[in-house]
Amino acid sequence: MNTVSMDVVSKSGKTVVAGGCFWGMERYLQGVDGVLNTVVGYAQSHKPNPSYEEVCDGGTDAVEAVEVEFDPERVSLRTLVLLFLDVIDPFAINQQGNDVGRQYRSGLYWPAHMQTEQEHVFRQALDELAQREGKTPAVEAEPLRNFYPAESYHQDYLNNNPGGYCHISIAKIQNVANRQRYIEQIWQLNREQYEVTQHAATEMPFTNAYDNTFEAGIYVDVVSGKPLFLSKDKFDSGCGWPAFSKTISPDVVTEHSDHTIPGRPRTEIRTAETQIHLGHVFDDGPAERGGLRYCMNSASLRFVPKDEMEQEGYGAYLSDLD
Repeated sequence: MNTVSMDVVSKSGKTVVAGGCFWGMERYLQGVDGVLNTVVGYAQSHKPNPSYEEVCDGGTDAVEAVEVEFDPERVSLRTLVLLFLDVIDPFAINQQGNDVGRQYRSGLYWPAHMQTEQEHVFRQALDELAQREGKTPAVEAEPLRNFYPAESYHQDYLNNNPGGYCHISIAKIQNVANRQRYIEQIWQLNREQYEVTQHAATEMPFTNAYDNTFEAGIYVDVVSGKPLFLSKDKFDSGCGWPAFSKTISPDVVTEHSDHTIPGRPRTEIRTAETQIHLGHVFDDGPAERGGLRYCMNSASLRFVPKDEMEQEGYGAYLSDLD
């Protein structure tokens, strides 16, 4: 028997998610535009109203979870699910971050009267994830059997204890509202695009989409569509990836120190708006073009030919190609 009503009230909906320590998951979800209220607690417990200590001992098989009340006119259930899957490791078994144990398993749980709507959303998102990654997520998707609110000191824990432990990075918590704007587009990326843009992977040289593209047009962020580079600033560097002498405007990208290769510090380039990984910038470009080489991944870009720019809303940039 549920101790918290899962009825949809007014214009709000409710669902329950589990993704590691409930302190961090609650704080992350509180940053989503349209989330009205959160309650941390224990779901799927074999014992009524378990204590935190009992859950940690493992005898209840309960999972640390967050009940989320949201306004579906501001944030859809699908968007909530995609943001949830985006911030956890959906393939980890009984673990998220440094937290290990059955109580830290990941899950999506629908109330009985919302099964038709919520189960479909949950399973569709998990199926899409499995198709993109080529493996089955370790995320439970099942009916909510029960949900018991946790002790009062657990509620809003990270708001009350800003320096407390959190398995979700502060950067992701602070960026979730912006991430929300683009999560659907991010979800539609193919595996290579996702790995490059989200995990800073590097595509294969010479065989990528735009290495040998030199026709007139504009290169835009593959996620947001924001203009990044003009074709007139592209040159053949011989490196195997698209190379540009400059961005369309200095404020469309951000620079970050990259020390992933020992002894070879580099400057990573990300988009200012979506913060997707584009590539790196080097100072070995043509001197007559300013000396810079923006070495970008094709997977992070979408090319719009000149004769399609007006139709796609980039007409204001046509004069810049002359």
